[in-house]
Amino acid sequence: MIDFFKKNWLILLAVISVTSAFCLFYGRFGDVNIDCFREAYIPAQMLNGKILYKNIFCIYSPLGYMINAVLFKVFGVNLSVLYFAGLISTLGIFHFANKICKFFFNDFLSFGINLILFAGLVLSPNVFNSFFPYSYGMLYGILFALGALYFSLNKKFSIAYIFCSLALCSKAEFLPILPALLIMSPKESLGKNSASFIIPFILIFGMLFAQGLRFSDLLISAGLVKLISGTQTLHEFYSAMGLVPRIEHLNLYLNNFVKFIFPINWTKYQEFLVWIFPAVTIFFVFRFKKLTQNEIFFVTASVLISLKVFFALTLQSYGVYYLIFGLISLGILFGKNLKNIFAVYLIIWGLIIGFNNTKSLLNKNFTIKSKNGIVKTTLNNGKNLSALIETVADFPEKSKVVIYPENLAVNYFTGKKSDDKFYSLIPLYVETFGEENIIKRIRLTKPDFIIITDYNTFAYGYSKFGTNYAIKFKNYIDENYTRTDESSTFIIYKK
Repeated sequence: MIDFFKKNWLILLAVISVTSAFCLFYGRFGDVNIDCFREAYIPAQMLNGKILYKNIFCIYSPLGYMINAVLFKVFGVNLSVLYFAGLISTLGIFHFANKICKFFFNDFLSFGINLILFAGLVLSPNVFNSFFPYSYGMLYGILFALGALYFSLNKKFSIAYIFCSLALCSKAEFLPILPALLIMSPKESLGKNSASFIIPFILIFGMLFAQGLRFSDLLISAGLVKLISGTQTLHEFYSAMGLVPRIEHLNLYLNNFVKFIFPINWTKYQEFLVWIFPAVTIFFVFRFKKLTQNEIFFVTASVLISLKVFFALTLQSYGVYYLIFGLISLGILFGKNLKNIFAVYLIIWGLIIGFNNTKSLLNKNFTIKSKNGIVKTTLNNGKNLSALIETVADFPEKSKVVIYPENLAVNYFTGKKSDDKFYSLIPLYVETFGEENIIKRIRLTKPDFIIITDYNTFAYGYSKFGTNYAIKFKNYIDENYTRTDESSTFIIYKK
């Protein structure tokens, strides 16, 4: 028994820490105003017969929503179901991360990596967390991607290809794992491995086609994603989040590397790891000839997977989900002495991040509750949202209520249906769809109530709905709907 604990103390510690955080901060995960409640609303609508890409607008791969719809079907439509799905996925991520760490370095550095992952992802107070994230597809994708790399390192390539396929069906940006697998796996097993990759893909999309999805629906969705990727609004958002590569960001990498070495300005730590993937690339080039095949494979796969956040491994965006790949890669590339020093700094920073994130989580002490679960948020957010939920709950039972720019939490908690295509009209979607098409859709679907909130969309380059974007649509609402109620945070229009 003692030998078992000595051998597995890291994963046991991770299980205890993650589970404790889950219990202590239950319901405080995510955000009540943006992103997160799409993850609850869409699976619930799928149980009502709606089909991804056909009836429901969706820019992500399907598996995350399909898994959550099945969980809702089995256990009931409740936020607790999603929270526990996040818990189990998080434990799986730590399991694979620790197994991979054992391939390459000692428990000291593994502990440092565990602590940073725990503080930055598990204790994250925003939408980029591991219990109620902005996208369960991302969370499941990280789990499956780590599984693919782990089984590849163990030479179990058929299983690795299955996990690679599941990762891709969770989030499209995990496709770059595939070329790394193709190089790593034996060529004589190509047919078997190809089947392992293709079969899950066919089964997952086959289920959607069996429900009534058509190829034309997929093509339309793909076309919309292409339009979104080319919008000026998305460029503004990526710039605001630090995701657009620019030469002037070089000083940011150096500045934050200095902060990492000398932990200063502790309260502003969100961007202190932006230098990691550039550093991984530089060390990879210089140490390539000294690396083993497994080390080359893991670092190559990690860089390919993380290309989207190569310049932006920050704790305030989805870069945090790629943290594990960057940290393990750096650990591989550092020499023995640097590994220990790196571990010390990770432990220091893990404590700093964990302390600050814990304070933020504790500030979320206002409870919003319904038969569909509970969520906790800050006092101001909670009061405003509760007031809106109470108002909407009194609307006629079958009322169709759309809330712009977005707030599906209201629809989820009240059971009032939104629009399955235009349930969100942040600036990105207004530019993509065009105001004329939005107005045509509203004329066709005739929602009973339209609610405009004060959600500030400054990250997209515009601040307020109807003031400096969606002006034509706002005029249409004013001309065709009657203003019935308003507060400092929302305006309600009735058909």
